[in-house]
Amino acid sequence: MAGHRGFGLVEFGAASFRAGSPEEGAAPAHEVRLDAFALGDRCVSAADFHAFLLADPGAVDHTMIDCIDPCFVVHRPGGFALRPGCGGFPMIQISFWASAAYCNWLSRVEGRAPVYDVAARTADLDRDGYRLPTEAEWEYACRAGHPDGAPADPGACNGEQAGPRCQELWPGRTGVGAFPAGHPGPVPVGSTPADAAGLHEMLGNLREWCHDKYGPYRAEPVRNPRGATRGAFRVVRGGAFIDPPAALTPVSRMAAYEDTKCEVYGFRVAVPR
Repeated sequence: MAGHRGFGLVEFGAASFRAGSPEEGAAPAHEVRLDAFALGDRCVSAADFHAFLLADPGAVDHTMIDCIDPCFVVHRPGGFALRPGCGGFPMIQISFWASAAYCNWLSRVEGRAPVYDVAARTADLDRDGYRLPTEAEWEYACRAGHPDGAPADPGACNGEQAGPRCQELWPGRTGVGAFPAGHPGPVPVGSTPADAAGLHEMLGNLREWCHDKYGPYRAEPVRNPRGATRGAFRVVRGGAFIDPPAALTPVSRMAAYEDTKCEVYGFRVAVPR
């Protein structure tokens, strides 16, 4: 892990796989060819995001991050502040474009070309900078970690039926942040065992922003798909701590308005290789 971020990267080589499934919302199954990429081994934490806010305070404002309870990062007269004890929890209540702004900052720190123009709400994925993973990249990585394709074990991930180990990590149990005691909440990033690909919390914990605009699949083979060309709804993947086990699969997909800021949304980064 680099000194300016608390997550590592898992590398995936160029590959082909069959994306989607016959189930509603994920049909039709289709062949996808991906170039090599790397994916964050966990979601971006509140501490990681707060470091960005301190380094580039003008990059986002309170309209792009929801700083009302139960958030881990709050907005004070002097700027954004990290709640005590909350740094290891994922950055939540964050819009798609605030996530994109973090990716741009990380690109600049590491000498890469930023992908997003946040003001214009456009992107150039041919640049080498950090970005949100495409939906196909996310699914391929998740399938690598869960090769049987089955729904997640309810007791082993932080979903609606989380087991005792996850429940003990909820902020309402540990007494940090503002999640109410006894109620479900996210667990700290990297606190559950990594999957077979070395990725933490891909299923459950948070619905993760993907780069793609939401749209229907097509049956023909595609290379490096990037989603629909129009619309303001983005793909989110992986489910969250409020979702039932049946929703926590590598193929389950949802649409979310890109300005949504909610305690069940977070993100991890991707970068081309």
